[in-house]
Formats: sequence, structure tokens, C-alpha cells
Amino acid sequence: MKTKTFERPAEADARDSRSDGQLLAQFTATGNQEAFSRLMQRHGPYIFGVCRRVTNHHQDAEDVFQACFLELVRHAASIARGDSVAGWLQTVAVRLARKARARRAIQRKQEVSGLMNEAPLIGEPDTGAPVTAEEVSWREVRQILDEEIARLPHELRAAIIICLFEGRTQEEAAQFLEVNRRTLKDRVRRGRERLQARLTRRGVTLAVMGALLSAGGADAALSATLQQVTLQGATALANKTALAGIVSPAVLGLTGSSLLSVGWGAIAAAIVGLVLTAGAGYVAWDHLRPPPSVQTVKKSFRKGQFDNEFFRWSPATARKYARLEQEGLRLTLPATDGPTVPVGIALRHPVRGDFELEATFEFLHLGRPEAGKWAGATIYLFMDDNERNGVWFGKMNERQLGPVFATGHRASLPATGGRESGHDQERIDKFMDYVTTSGETGILRLRVVRRGLSFSFFAAEGETGEFRHLETLEVSAEDLEIVRLGPDPGWLSNVAVDMRLLDFSMTAREFVGYQLRTP
Repeated sequence: MKTKTFERPAEADARDSRSDGQLLAQFTATGNQEAFSRLMQRHGPYIFGVCRRVTNHHQDAEDVFQACFLELVRHAASIARGDSVAGWLQTVAVRLARKARARRAIQRKQEVSGLMNEAPLIGEPDTGAPVTAEEVSWREVRQILDEEIARLPHELRAAIIICLFEGRTQEEAAQFLEVNRRTLKDRVRRGRERLQARLTRRGVTLAVMGALLSAGGADAALSATLQQVTLQGATALANKTALAGIVSPAVLGLTGSSLLSVGWGAIAAAIVGLVLTAGAGYVAWDHLRPPPSVQTVKKSFRKGQFDNEFFRWSPATARKYARLEQEGLRLTLPATDGPTVPVGIALRHPVRGDFELEATFEFLHLGRPEAGKWAGATIYLFMDDNERNGVWFGKMNERQLGPVFATGHRASLPATGGRESGHDQERIDKFMDYVTTSGETGILRLRVVRRGLSFSFFAAEGETGEFRHLETLEVSAEDLEIVRLGPDPGWLSNVAVDMRLLDFSMTAREFVGYQLRTP
């Protein structure tokens, strides 16, 4: 087997002007292994450091590292639209490292079951060397830092990682992220401020924060063997060839069902405990079943029902476009002089942790706009953060494509004009995706599943149609501050939309401040 020689990151990047997005696109389009190797050389040492700190186990850290870069290949198309590779990998590393740590804890618990003196289960080092209290405290603080970096919006997260923890110059970082230096400098400033506030709330002092930042670049070097096997697995995945003998079952177990379509069949089924009795859509949904000890709320709008304790009008003027009917909650936007913003209903209570949401709509009329982009019905999911990051998902009538399922990632940031401009914030669409469908009337069911940072979107036409998996995005680990459903005129005031909300159900770890009624 021919062994690839890996260059030192600084030496390689000094001769390479390609952005992260360009390197990833080259690999996915042409299978250019050199482009993928360059990405590993740029960001691998930092990501491997995150894996080691969170797992505190060398072999688990290598497994997580490989799984992260396999996930990078699997999600390359969406990442290349604007996410940073470093920022995206960091959030995946934290999530998968936690999973590996929990798996290791269960294994150790089984091994020591029945013994009088059990060893610590989580955070225990994998070497026999004694660990001092100072080392334990420092490790815990670094883990807190990694967690808080993962919670940053991806623009700030990327700038912080590349400039402060990978030790790049602002010129290099701006080149990797395809932004100007002024924008990068502002992102670093805002990211540091956000980190400082969050770390302070978690009891990390300014002095410790300074030590963390000054030691940011001190991550373990990657072995050539780890880089080589990761490259081989990524290439096999990109080429849709069998991974057997390249990627270990332990790595596959970390990615769950995400690699089932790439030649692992029975092995993957044995690992993740799934029975492949249906198509890939069923497997994806079955993998996302809710954990135990959760709350489930089911509401029907049929027969004129509405629960004021659970829902509120959004905005307050939305009720002027609504009326309760026997068939459901009807929401009608006029063809002229209507609202330009989405209207409908929203949950009164924030949603904590993972969740599954399903809503049933009936379209009576879905107009196609003569200007603008689209109009239709959406579910908005806003995160509980200062920048109001969020995602939306729905069925729209796109001006050129006609009926489509649409997903988007959106944020509101401080306006560049400041208060003098009359606007404190400006809305930024990070991306929008369309999947064509059919029909401007009839029943539609939408489903959203959130696990950690990941949001998965499913749609089905008709009362009994099968759900279709449309997309999975890495968005945020924050709680949901707002969940809003209703017609969306696409920022236009002259598009007619006539629809009903029929049913709603949601399972979540907690609806903050809401008491479930017993039958």
C-alpha cells in the first residue's frame, strides 16, 4: 500500500490560497485526496484536541476524529454553502465525543459490576498514571470551554477557533472563511465577548480564561496513521464503496445510521440495533426515536378547539386573519393589503432539549407570488440566543419552481447602520434549500426532529402519505425560545394564502413552565 506523506500545516497553508469551501468542493466533486488532506492538516490538530479533552481516552478520541471527518463528507453539500469547516467539525466533535464517553462509561460499569470498589466511570483517564487535582480541574475547565465554543453561532465559532485556537493570522483566517479582515476582526471580538459572558456564568474567572486562550494552540499532533485511515474512509464514503476493513465498527457506531447506505448493511444493523424492514427514510426516523422521561403534548384544532394556555397568537395581530371552524383553525391571508410577515400561532413555552414535532396543515389555496421569492406555510424554530438564530421549514409556492418543500437557516444580527438607521437588527438568510413537490391544495404533514445540534426535516403529502427525509442540519444546542406555525407571505403583502391547522403534537424533554394535564 502506498503511504501518503503529510506536510506540516503551517508549511502547507503557506503555499495554499484555497478556502475551506473550495477544498471541500474539490474533494466531493473530483475525489481530490490532496484537498481533503489539506483540510485535515489545517483543522485536524485542533479537532483531535477537542476529541481527547472531551473523551479523555486516546482510542476513543481517534474513533471520534474519524467519525467527524466521515460526517464532514456526508454533509459536504450543505457545509459548502457557507458553514466553516472548522466550526462545523468542532460542534460534531463535542457531540460525538460525549457519545463516546457515555459509551465508555457503560462499558466500564459493566466491567466493574459486582466489585466493592468501583472506579470513576466518566472522565477517568485511560492510563495508569496518577492524576492530580490540578490536572482534573484544568481538564474540566477545558471541557467547559469546548462546550461553550460549540454553542457559539457558526460565524463566531469559526473565527474564534481559527484565530485563537489554531493560531492563524487574521489574513489566513479571512482567506479560509472567504470574508474580509474587517468582518473577521468583528467576529473575533463578538465571539470573545460571548465566550467571556458564558464562561463567567459557569464560574470560570478572567485569569483562567486568559490562560485558556494563551494555551489554545497547544493541541496534540496527528499521527500519519490516523490521517491515512481517515482519508481512506472519507474516500470510500465519497465513492460510495464498502467501508469494511477501513472504518472500524466503533467508528460506525458513533455515526449511528448515517452510513447505513454505504455497504455496511448487517454490520451496522447489529451495532445500532435497527431492523432494516423498510427504506432509508424509515431507518432515519427510527434512529431518531425520543428518549424516555419526556413530555408529550397533542393538540387538535378540529371542532373549533384552541388551547390558550399552550398557544399564543404570533404576532398579536394574527388573530384578525384567523377563525375557528369545525374542520380546524383557518388562517387566511388576503391578496392585497395583507401582512408581510409570517402570522399564525406560537408555543407560549420554551422547549428544552431534544424534541420531535409534527403538524398537519390543509391547504385550501396557495398563491404564487408575482414578485419576491415564495409564499406558503412554515414552522419557525428560534433558538434562545442573542442573535436569534433559527431554522424554518414548510411548503411554499416558489415563483419559478412552483410548489416546493423549503428549509432555511436564518439569524438576526446587529444592523450595520446602528440605531441611527432606524433598525437595531438586520435579518440574514444563511441559506435556503428547495425540494420540488406537487399540489397547491390538500393535506400536508411536517415533522421536525432535533437531537443535540442536529435538526432533521421530514414531509408527507396527504393524511396517510409516507414521510420523506429532506435534510439534516447542524444548527444549535440552545433551547427553543419560539416555535411558530402558520402562513408565510414571504415578506410580501399581496399574496393570497388560505389554509387550516388541523393537528399538532410535540414530544420534548421539557416545556418550560407548562403543566401537563392528567386525563
